[in-house]
Amino acid sequence: MSTFKKVLVAVDLEEPSAGYVLESARQILPDVPITVVHVLERSHFYNMADPAFAMVDDLHRKMVQEVESYLDRLCREHRIKEHHLLEGQAAAEIQRYAEESGCDLIVLGTHGRHGIKRLLGSTANAVLHGTSVNVLAVRIPGKDVDTRPAKDKYRHILAAVDLSDESHQVLDIAQILGDQEHAELSVVHAIKPFHHAYAGVTPAMISDVGVRFEEEADKQARTQLHNIALNRGLDPDAMHVRHGAPHLEIQDLVEELGTDMLVVGTHGKHGVELLLGSVANAVIHGITCDVLAVRIK
Repeated sequence: MSTFKKVLVAVDLEEPSAGYVLESARQILPDVPITVVHVLERSHFYNMADPAFAMVDDLHRKMVQEVESYLDRLCREHRIKEHHLLEGQAAAEIQRYAEESGCDLIVLGTHGRHGIKRLLGSTANAVLHGTSVNVLAVRIPGKDVDTRPAKDKYRHILAAVDLSDESHQVLDIAQILGDQEHAELSVVHAIKPFHHAYAGVTPAMISDVGVRFEEEADKQARTQLHNIALNRGLDPDAMHVRHGAPHLEIQDLVEELGTDMLVVGTHGKHGVELLLGSVANAVIHGITCDVLAVRIK
């Protein structure tokens, strides 16, 4: 996937999950340089001056040695040439290192069905919300998460777009991935109910106007998606228009289609802003597949 030139993979200290994240990254980035990092976070009491805590420094040195040995072994096994042990607040260090080293994609693991809970801790949300770098969140197999092996993983990709001029950036990457992985590619646009746009307005107050608005929006969306399919050589039947709360509609469609990766667009450094609006955070927190958040330029 030539879109990304340099990749940072953040791993935890559980070798099976770390290995799965690395294998997933390698699957879609077979020829791209990868740097592996792990972040050690020190508790606030480590900095206390009381001599009784002097033992903490010795413990910390031993921990550093153990983690360095772990990273070295992990990277040798997965043929990764470069790894670094960082110290500090996990999200901030991952963001800082990625930006300072010129990485254009951060890959990290997630688990559970109730939001992005990165195995590095609960900082995945902060990584997604605070970086100008693209982020791929990889679902880790677990008791409540059913995923395919990393090498046979991406069979169905779903791109969520708002049909603005910027949508092509999301579609370009989704299509590159789809072609590379020989995956089925679907596209979704979600139309928010008219009354959701105005606080305090009930459906009954704008019934006729709301119905006409949503009918027209549906018509325009279907026309635009049809043109996208024709221009990009995609299956017109793989274009989807949904009505309702966008994050719920996207999550439902992911389940219906058996999607392996959701590709969404993000804006700026102050949070994941899905091209459908400000619902990306909600989408990502309830999703059951990998999520690639593409920074819009």
